Amino acid sequence: MNKPYSTAMDSTTSREGALPLLTPIAMFMAVAVIAAIAAFIIKIEMLQLSGNLGENSLVEYTQELYLFLTSALFFGVALKQPDQKGFAVLVSAFFMVLLIRELDGLLDLIWHGFWKFPAVVVAVLGMAYARKHLTSTQAPLSRYSQHASFGLMLGGLATLLVFSRLFGMGEIWQTAMQDNYMREVKNLAEEGVELLGYSLILAAAIWYCLPGLVNKNQR
Repeated sequence: MNKPYSTAMDSTTSREGALPLLTPIAMFMAVAVIAAIAAFIIKIEMLQLSGNLGENSLVEYTQELYLFLTSALFFGVALKQPDQKGFAVLVSAFFMVLLIRELDGLLDLIWHGFWKFPAVVVAVLGMAYARKHLTSTQAPLSRYSQHASFGLMLGGLATLLVFSRLFGMGEIWQTAMQDNYMREVKNLAEEGVELLGYSLILAAAIWYCLPGLVNKNQR
């Protein structure tokens, strides 16, 4: 007599047990799509466009766009979430400095090394603002380190700032290709890894910032 009820309970329990698996699966699919987009952009550049991964390339423009969007997302959080303002401004300034560094080729038209001046100004202003608003800097920074997106952000930063630099060392590629060494191949590998890093960083920023921009009361 209790079998139908038991079967229904088992079905409900099974569905409830499966729900927690949907989030990591969805996140994997999202990151996989982002990585695929990065690879597709490189493919377009190499096969359909100039094939030159210099300052004026689709890959470079995409990297700069991703940095701008990441900085803008955190700045949006600073505007929308007063309790996170110091933290969000600091993070936004950090990524703006990276963007200015990426634009060094354009800023060098003023004079060589000019990019350092706006980069220093943005960095100092960001740190000064965060220090002045410690209440909205320290606690949100601590909470952010416990957010699920923080690991993805760290992975993206490590890929960008550490792995891509070491992986792109000329001596590695000169040894690997020997007499057939082509700088374009080294640039392709290095810029490709950088684009992946920027992609992961933007994904992490969207993951963290978007709910805060949609829901004013998010903490």
